[in-house]
Amino acid sequence: MIESIFATPLYKSDNYYKFSDKELEFLKSLEMIDNRGNEVTKEKHLFEHEEMSQLKNWCEKNLNYFMEQMGKMKSAEFYITQSWLNKTVPQKHHHSHMHPNSIISAVLYVEGPTCPTFFYNRDSFNNFTFFDRIKGNPFTANKVGVVNEPGRLVLFPSYLHHEVDVNKGNSDRYTISFNTFVKGKFGDYKDLTELEI
Repeated sequence: MIESIFATPLYKSDNYYKFSDKELEFLKSLEMIDNRGNEVTKEKHLFEHEEMSQLKNWCEKNLNYFMEQMGKMKSAEFYITQSWLNKTVPQKHHHSHMHPNSIISAVLYVEGPTCPTFFYNRDSFNNFTFFDRIKGNPFTANKVGVVNEPGRLVLFPSYLHHEVDVNKGNSDRYTISFNTFVKGKFGDYKDLTELEI
């Protein structure tokens, strides 16, 4: 028997967010700036806008549910730090990256062609070439794709490297991303692990 240890959690919302016409109009009106391979909004606190309040609330509920399922302490409160819109035009991509200074990061698919988000495993097994990379399995895979579905939120540890494949469709691909951190009081005074932030 083979068992998995130290598994990496990836959350995909069972509920899908239904964007209103007003929300989509607001998102597409935002000023975009060049990024490596795609474009992002100049505004990096997207959820602070009144037009995004309902969406922010929905994202926070999913984030809290995920963290509760992971067994977070009641005194630990996860919150969204930065949030922004990504735009990938046809024949462009989103470069490989991770999210420093964040605990859990997110991608929320808004609309556009199916372009998977690929997550990479950089553990020691990827240093060898004697595993069948075409067949693959959960223990030796070094790349896993998550297909975008409009309105579905994907949450993942911020340290995971990820990228978006080339947009081979005829329309722009829009996603919203956000980062998170934690506040509260946790740890143990006697064990010298107490922390209040």
